[in-house]
Amino acid sequence: MGKRILIEDQIRRNKQLTIIICTFMALLFIAVVFAFGYIFFNNIYIALAFGLPIALVYVGITYSFSVQTVLSAAKARPANPRIREEKLLIYKVEEMAIAAGLPTPKVYVQDSENINAFATGKKPEKSIICVTTGALNKLKTDELEGVMGHEMSHIKNYDILIATVTIAVVGTIALISEILFYSLFWGGAGRGRKSEGNAILLVLAILLIILAPIFSRLTYLMISRRREYLADSNGAYLTRNPEGLAKALEKIKTDLPSEKPKGSKTVAPLYIANPFKRSGSSKGSIWATHPPIDERIRRLRSM
Repeated sequence: MGKRILIEDQIRRNKQLTIIICTFMALLFIAVVFAFGYIFFNNIYIALAFGLPIALVYVGITYSFSVQTVLSAAKARPANPRIREEKLLIYKVEEMAIAAGLPTPKVYVQDSENINAFATGKKPEKSIICVTTGALNKLKTDELEGVMGHEMSHIKNYDILIATVTIAVVGTIALISEILFYSLFWGGAGRGRKSEGNAILLVLAILLIILAPIFSRLTYLMISRRREYLADSNGAYLTRNPEGLAKALEKIKTDLPSEKPKGSKTVAPLYIANPFKRSGSSKGSIWATHPPIDERIRRLRSM
């Protein structure tokens, strides 16, 4: 009973921190749009009237095509029920969906020797779980269940929506900042401001467009790491077996396939572990897409 209260408290803290981080991301996005309006027009009202709607439309377009983009980047295909391992995967996804009280996600497979999986989609009713063939061939039943519980928790916690939106916002901030940077570099913006107050605001705006992509990227990675811990905890609830996921993570940590990871690094944060960088070290990096595997295993086995 005491451990259950501890897990619930950890889940609550993770959710609260995610809200704070997402709020910061939204404010940073608005600040970049203001900088855009000031540097080009010397008027934040013009930024609100033109810059903000255009930026939101760009976010909306990115959001609309996000699922197709992710599947294409991962080179994923629909699971084939005529293949025994993939038929078993479909059954396990259905079991976890029933346990979570969610509609059954579509099941995809990535042809890769790496042990990995990810979830994507805009909402639980239109979600997707993708698993590598390496995971199907190398994981035992309880380990595969642990991985499915983790991915189903991402869907249940609306992490798939948060990830989709934050990826779109980070991309938009990077695009706007790059446009402004090159405009200033070539002297196409920021001219004609002679007052000291305007000069100070211009300097602040320039600093913002330089630092905003860095801050937005770090914020997104922080969200990603916190959501992984939360999905581990919730996944253990669904399977009632934290050890299954812990053993799967141990295999992921020591798995060193000969082939290079398939797909694009842009979707690396969606996976249960970054396929492009294996790190079981207890020391985490601020640039890491995931928390250290050793720490995740320790937390699971402390439940």
